[in-house]
Amino acid sequence: ANLSRDYQSASDRYFEALVRSPGDDDLADAAITAALDSGDANRAHQIARMARRDSSSAYVHLVRAVEAMSAQRWTEAHAETTRVEGGGSEQLLGHMIATWARTGDGHVDEVAPELQQLSTVRPYGSLFGFEQAMAYDFAGRNTDALTAYAAAEQGGLWLPAGIERHADLLARTRARADAETLLRNGQNATNPTLSAALARLNAGSTPIVRPLTPQIGAAVGMYGLAAIYIQESDAPSGLAALTLALMLDPQFDAARIAFADAQGRIGHGDASRAALRQISDASPYAETARVMTAWSLLDDDRNDEALAAAQANASQGGVRSKRALADMYRRLQRYSDAEPLYSELITADADDWRLYFSRGVARERLNRWPDAEADFQHALQLSPDQADVLNYLGYMWVDRGEHMQEGLAMIQRAVEINPTSGAVIDSLAWAYFKMGDLNQAVEYSERAVQLDAADATLNDHLGDIYWRLNRHTEARFQWQRALALGPDDAAAVQAKIDHGLAPAPRAAHR
Repeated sequence: ANLSRDYQSASDRYFEALVRSPGDDDLADAAITAALDSGDANRAHQIARMARRDSSSAYVHLVRAVEAMSAQRWTEAHAETTRVEGGGSEQLLGHMIATWARTGDGHVDEVAPELQQLSTVRPYGSLFGFEQAMAYDFAGRNTDALTAYAAAEQGGLWLPAGIERHADLLARTRARADAETLLRNGQNATNPTLSAALARLNAGSTPIVRPLTPQIGAAVGMYGLAAIYIQESDAPSGLAALTLALMLDPQFDAARIAFADAQGRIGHGDASRAALRQISDASPYAETARVMTAWSLLDDDRNDEALAAAQANASQGGVRSKRALADMYRRLQRYSDAEPLYSELITADADDWRLYFSRGVARERLNRWPDAEADFQHALQLSPDQADVLNYLGYMWVDRGEHMQEGLAMIQRAVEINPTSGAVIDSLAWAYFKMGDLNQAVEYSERAVQLDAADATLNDHLGDIYWRLNRHTEARFQWQRALALGPDDAAAVQAKIDHGLAPAPRAAHR
């Protein structure tokens, strides 16, 4: 179960084994790790109490440290972190808890210089910069905290929980205009946590967030580490860190959203939806949770339930919910339902290139090419270097035999921007194929299939190119692969397997 990332089942079985052999340290480690990865905080606490005092399990000591932190037993929490032995991820989690145990115990002058040194170490530096700022903030050293917050925000890690604390301190130190600017800046304006903070600021509230505690500071640190672990494809460490964050701060819905997203990405929709159900309707993340639940159902092929949920969400009037419903219609190839929704969204926000691109796709599939073409071009006017738009419009032009050189240049630019996308490289191969340059076409088509071997269209295109190169056996092999992968037009692929391609038309002028 653990190897298949079914962490709840693994937790159940490890725990049952541990009950039968409570002194087995290896079982304790496996059980507590699986419990944390499944989000089962109660079981993790239970295992930490069952395990030997001198357990070699890093997570046993981390959970015990969290328990001590929750009870404000700072010295005990710090002592538990000194017993953490394991990989780098566990060591960093222990260091984060130790930082806040010592801060809670009044040792910010010792902690802050250590965090300052760590703030230059990538990829964690910006996170430790935020932690230094929050430690100063907790200690009431406002000038130092403001300087550290500003430096952390330049470090490359977007941490809404840290930005929220920065805005709160600005508001408390009578820099409300600066706080408002920060909360409205760039992607900050679209984050539920920061939007809620801005609403409280505009309502005249000060402070605009809950008072900072060592438990909250440590939870933010765990959340930041989890984001880095997950980005580095270490989902188990990320999930464990998120569960520890929620044990420290049960109101931390951003961590709950991240946990649900990580479970969904590894294919465990039930675990994802269970986490999302814990988010209340009063949370800033309530709409996000509802949207994610609908997408999770769709990912599990529960299409009717997914659409019903998405339609119910959209009926409440939220922009994010309407966008999700439109995207869901598009994914289900219900383009006539998606197109008017995108038009409605564009009326409300005429500056979002994504909406024009999405509507353009729907219109192209509805055979409204002039309207689609206009949408793609408008999307590029708003954001010229979007690989998806460049690729789509360039491919359509080349495939239709229009603006061939301009289309080729667009696709080449898309490849520069996204050189590891099989779909984009396939478009380049197809452009060369349509223009009669079979040597270039086969080179890029083979590369595209290597990058995305499970894509029916890419395999179909490679078959076409092989056929034109008189490599007929290989062509039929690729078409057979495409057919097995579920192409949009299976009958057309089968016809090529049976009869090959019709004689080639004259190549377009280059």
